[in-house]
Amino acid sequence: MARRIRIGVVGLGQWGRNHARVYASFPDVELAGVVDVNRNELKGFTHRYHTAGFTNYKDLIEKVDAVSIAAPTVLHHEIAREFLSAGVHVLVEKPITTTVAEAEELVEMAEQRDMVLLVGHVERFKPAVRRLMELARQPLFIQARRVRPYDRTRVMDVGVVMDLMIHDIDIVLSLAGGRVADVGGISVKVHNSHEDLAVAHITFASGCVAWLLASRVSADKVAEIEVTTADRAVRLDYHKQHIALHPFGGEIEQMAIKGEEPLKAELRHFVNCVQGLELPLVRGEDGLRALEVALRLVDVMSVVAPRVRVYR
Repeated sequence: MARRIRIGVVGLGQWGRNHARVYASFPDVELAGVVDVNRNELKGFTHRYHTAGFTNYKDLIEKVDAVSIAAPTVLHHEIAREFLSAGVHVLVEKPITTTVAEAEELVEMAEQRDMVLLVGHVERFKPAVRRLMELARQPLFIQARRVRPYDRTRVMDVGVVMDLMIHDIDIVLSLAGGRVADVGGISVKVHNSHEDLAVAHITFASGCVAWLLASRVSADKVAEIEVTTADRAVRLDYHKQHIALHPFGGEIEQMAIKGEEPLKAELRHFVNCVQGLELPLVRGEDGLRALEVALRLVDVMSVVAPRVRVYR
């Protein structure tokens, strides 16, 4: 039987609180502590899950074998570095860090210390995404759309490329593989100093081309991807976990893919990796590569300044 491990969660925002919930449900995990600067939030979680609460993540380090970091992106490098230095396995939410140099340092540290460094690209743990990977090998063209309505309560410490599009960047990199030859696109700032809407293209050395659209100022919440290969088109609805397979010259096949909660699958995988039962699916190197492409896109994107017309 696998050993029981002590895990903590840093950051109790929209995502971190779900990490704590899932860990508390695992019989081979002790939720050893949670960290947040909001004392009222801490009080509720420590009472609900019978765990320790801290306002400083450093107080958690010696009490855990592994940690989930769901703090603001700008803090990822600092916090992950401290835990890795202390010999604690790390799952850090996407994006891995804010700069390539920071991500490279974390990857090197984890490798040198033989520690697990998993990056929270949770889409990879959706059963339908795994099926897509099997059905859409050697893609020629990929198009993805990930949009949602504006939400003033949502943390927006990064632009929409790092916030939403990076999910699809990671999936596209996994599907296409190989070297990225060229990137480009446009972005629009609406409510923030960062872009709220972006359209991007990625060209691979293999000839595969990907078009990506991401928005957090849309009328609807949609997440979908379509992959064209030499003999078929495969369309995936991320939210409905539904795949439509269109063989060229054949009948359309509809697939409703069922499976467990993606976050639960991801955290179960992290625990298994820490216990030595599995190898990381989304390694630090994968998070680094997705970050490199995302930052490259942000750097080359033309920024469109919207004109606001007032009607009288």
